[in-house]
Amino acid sequence: MKDAALRSVLLAVLIAGFLGWLHALGIGLKLLLATGLLIAFVALVMPYLGVRWLDDAVQFVRGLFWAREQGRFHSFKGVPLDIQDDGRHLWVAAEGLQRVLGTQEPEPALAARHAGGWRRTDAGVLMLRVDAVVQVLSTAARRTDPSVQRLRRYFEREVLYPARQRRIRDGNPSPPSQ
Repeated sequence: MKDAALRSVLLAVLIAGFLGWLHALGIGLKLLLATGLLIAFVALVMPYLGVRWLDDAVQFVRGLFWAREQGRFHSFKGVPLDIQDDGRHLWVAAEGLQRVLGTQEPEPALAARHAGGWRRTDAGVLMLRVDAVVQVLSTAARRTDPSVQRLRRYFEREVLYPARQRRIRDGNPSPPSQ
């Protein structure tokens, strides 16, 4: 206990001597004010800037990580749906649609059913126009199946309607005619 008290007294004498020396030089008050301002700046401003910088860094890393999946956030019954918007129409990958419906039709038959409403991507993936899929689902033999009705409503409410609202907001209320 005596050693700790002796060290504390020695430290206090050294600090007092240093501050007395600064006062004798005439810069003690200026240094005290500058130190106070620096501490206030660090305590008040730096947390705000630090949080902003950290948030920007997190968003940047998240953007790099998810860039490949950007715009492909749709899923139905746990099956991810690759939905792309080309500015005119919305397209859904036929493979994901068939997984949701539980069908395994050959791609040429599926494309024929959606006549005029299909295309292939550069990678060769068959894409179907969402509005054509909704039309086919509303007239298909399984149209009364609750799962098919939910899928049709999902496409109408969660895919087509928001895309139409985005186009209206951007000043292009309807896609150009074919």
